[in-house]
Amino acid sequence: MNIIITGVTGFRNRGVEALVRPTVNQLTSRYPDANIQIVTWSPAYDSARLPDSRVSYVQDSYLQSGSWRKPAGSTGPTLMQLVAKRASQKFLKPAAPKKAEPGKPDLDMPFDKADLVIVSGGDLFSSDYGTASLNHFCSPVHWALQNDVPIALIGQSVGRFKCDEDAAIWNEAEKNASLITLREASSRNYLTEKLGSPADRLPVTADTAFLLDPDTTIADQHMPASEGPWVALSISESICGWTGNNYEAHREAWVQLIKLMLDRWNVRVAIIPHVQEPGADDRVVSSWIARELGFDRRVRVFAEDLSAAEFKGLVSRSEMVVAERMHAAIAGLSTGRCTVPVGYSIKAEGITAAVMEGSSLNSSDLVIPVSDLFNVPSAFAKLDNAWQNREAYAAAAAKGSVKQKALALKNFEMIDALLAKAA
Repeated sequence: MNIIITGVTGFRNRGVEALVRPTVNQLTSRYPDANIQIVTWSPAYDSARLPDSRVSYVQDSYLQSGSWRKPAGSTGPTLMQLVAKRASQKFLKPAAPKKAEPGKPDLDMPFDKADLVIVSGGDLFSSDYGTASLNHFCSPVHWALQNDVPIALIGQSVGRFKCDEDAAIWNEAEKNASLITLREASSRNYLTEKLGSPADRLPVTADTAFLLDPDTTIADQHMPASEGPWVALSISESICGWTGNNYEAHREAWVQLIKLMLDRWNVRVAIIPHVQEPGADDRVVSSWIARELGFDRRVRVFAEDLSAAEFKGLVSRSEMVVAERMHAAIAGLSTGRCTVPVGYSIKAEGITAAVMEGSSLNSSDLVIPVSDLFNVPSAFAKLDNAWQNREAYAAAAAKGSVKQKALALKNFEMIDALLAKAA
């Protein structure tokens, strides 16, 4: 059996690794004869991170020689040009919508035969990253349709779409996909209410990263409980690029918030650079903040090349997690930590609500829109409320994550059924 996994932007983004590693584990355990090909932006790096004789890695044709290729017929700057602009200006407003033809694949699939294609989860399908990106990640659906291969989009957050062209690209992919699962109900509500999607085609499961086991080896060595409670922070180098917020003001807000945490909570702070991609490297903003804090001994940037599981281990040893990277937040939620996502899209509130469902706690009390960080007193008041009630939030997260892990396994049970039907 030949299985292709696409939608992989590389393991330098530890959230991508956190999605793919459990997916590979599930596939290899369920289909011992499977050969898995992962189409990724960084095959050499990823193969060293997850070596397996049953898994091979192929360069995503959308990224060639360090430059983004435009999909045929698209106009405007490439995504790599946008990233370079953000890196030079330290902020980036969302790109103007570009024309694109739905159903016209831009991807030259680097293989001839497949028995199953899986598009890995996350938030690939929205307008947040531009029309060119959306068109690219939808294109495997059209390849699969043309080649009569079943294709499953698993654990997705979908939307929102900022123009009719983007909505049309998604609608075409949705219509032709063999299986789509969503990782939170907010996406299904959006799709059914705003785009008229059929609810029975959009089962809600959970993010596959809930299945990633933490590796606490590094945490046990460097986050001793004897030094007092720790707060884990995931600060994004690129969040202002996606939202149009001011880069310098964002960094300064974090400096002030950390000072308040140190002074009022008497904690130590672990900064987790969860994404370490060129042009979007969280070590840059994290190191700048540490310098502005005078390299305070109570603050440590874990800038080493750690795995997603090792970062999850660090998170699991913290009393509270505040995360701009969604999969750092999922690491906190899935290990039963009081977790405050700092969000800019449908995913933060949707996933937090899914975990907190059934508890008496209001998930919206935990989520902070990134624009609200700039009002430091107000943002800290929300953080302080979570800190003072962290045991209750942690207990709710621990209970809710059990259900999320079971739902994450549902993705693969549905793939089993899809393959059985195709046989």
